[in-house]
Amino acid sequence: MVEELFKVSQEVLEGKRSFKELLDFPEGKPERREVQNPFKRSALIVSADRLEHVKKALSREADVIIFNLEDGVSDTRKEFGRIFLRKFLLNTPLLGEKEVVVRVNPIDSPYFFEDVYQILPALPHAIRISKVRSPEDVVTLDRLISSFERSRGVEEGFIRVQLSIETPQAISNLKEILSASERIDAAYLGILDLFAELGVSQKFQGERLGSYLREKFSLECRLAGVCPIGPAYQDYQDLEGFKREAEFERELGFCGKMAISVRQSKIALEVFSPSEEEVEEAKEIVELYERALKGGKGGITYKGKFIDQPIYKDALNTLRFCS
Repeated sequence: MVEELFKVSQEVLEGKRSFKELLDFPEGKPERREVQNPFKRSALIVSADRLEHVKKALSREADVIIFNLEDGVSDTRKEFGRIFLRKFLLNTPLLGEKEVVVRVNPIDSPYFFEDVYQILPALPHAIRISKVRSPEDVVTLDRLISSFERSRGVEEGFIRVQLSIETPQAISNLKEILSASERIDAAYLGILDLFAELGVSQKFQGERLGSYLREKFSLECRLAGVCPIGPAYQDYQDLEGFKREAEFERELGFCGKMAISVRQSKIALEVFSPSEEEVEEAKEIVELYERALKGGKGGITYKGKFIDQPIYKDALNTLRFCS
C-alpha cells in the first residue's frame, strides 16, 4: 500500500494524476506504540513534500524523525505535503523504535488549523509547533490535542507537544511557555530565525550572543524538565563544524541536536552518547559507591577523587544509555 502511495503521489506532482486521487487514497489503522527510546540525541528533519526523503526517513539512524510542514515546504505545496504525510502515516506502523514528530506551521499562519486537523488522526508521537510566541500558543495546541484524544478514545497524553523557540517573544516568556502544558517534552532552539527577528547578523550566532542564548535556553529547559535540542547547522558539508557545535552544546546541557542530513545525524548520536571509557568508569563508580553504602559509608575515593551522591547520580545517568 505504501509503495502505491508513493507512486500516486509522484504522479500527482508530475501532473499525471489529479490531487483528488491523493485525497481519496485509502487510509489504514496501523499500530501505534509509545516511544521506547527515551533519548533525543539526534533529531533528523525531513520536508514532508520530499517523497524520496520521506520514503527513507524511518530507516535512518536518528532517535527522532521530524516531518516538516513549515518552512521546508513552499506555500504552493503545503496542501500536498500535509495530505501526503497524513496518508503516509496512516499506512505506516509506528512501533516506538523512533520518535515520530510532525512540525506544523505557526499558530498565526493560515496553515496551522489544517495542519493539526489533518495530522492528528495519524497519531504521531508529537506535534511540534513553530515560532511560539506566548504560553497561549501552547495552550491552544494542547486543548486541540486533548479534545481529539477524548473524541477518538486515544489514551490521554499519548500525543506530546514540542516547541520551536525561535522568536524574541519566546525568549522573553521562556519559563512560562515551557510550563504551559504537561505534554511538553522537548524544545528546539531556532537561533537563525531568532537572530533574523532580532535584526542581528547571523554570522554572530556562534559568538557571545549565540552562546548566551544557548545557555539561557538550555538551563530554562532543564529546570522545566524539558529536553533542550540544539539548532540546525546549515552548512551540511562542514561536518567538523557541526561536530564542534554539537560538542559545545552538550557541554551547555543540551540533550541532542537537530540534523538536516544523515551524516549530521550520525555525528549527533555519537556526540550526545557517552564514550565506552565514560560508561566503564560509571559502572565502576556505581558498583564501588553502592558497596560503600552497604558498609555504612557515605562516600568513596576513586582515582584520587572523592565520590559522593551527586557524582553517583551522574554515573547512573550515564548508564541509562546502556539500558
